Amino acid sequence: MTWRIELGPDEGREEETTDGLVAHNLEASAAIRERFEPANLPARPVAAYAVGDDGELLGGCVGSTIDVWRWLTIDTMWVNEGHRGQGLGRLLLAAVEQQARDRGCRWARLNTWEFQAPDFYARCGYETYGRETDYPPGHTNHLMRKDL
Repeated sequence: MTWRIELGPDEGREEETTDGLVAHNLEASAAIRERFEPANLPARPVAAYAVGDDGELLGGCVGSTIDVWRWLTIDTMWVNEGHRGQGLGRLLLAAVEQQARDRGCRWARLNTWEFQAPDFYARCGYETYGRETDYPPGHTNHLMRKDL
């Protein structure tokens, strides 16, 4: 058999490559097969927002759960600078984690850069399990998780 390397984008080849990987994964893992059953496909959103009496958004925490695998992913967490250090972030995070626990989730994960909040998440019980250095250039992305 002979073969060659083809370079450059090709939607058809990309789709065929993806189909091949998906088929392999489905054959190799019962957990993957269960995750990709139609009823288990959509991640379900969770969210908590802190809103002032005047309707101003003071902070929010948004994520999603993969219920069949029982995990929570925190996608976005923000507290208005004037309200940081008052426990608001901890309350928002705890509210989202509780929504995930109520769905049977047993752990949570998130990514945060060194200029964001790795120390905050560590104080909330998250552990760093990996770091992507120089991602983006000049920064470190902390991969963190927590048992719920």
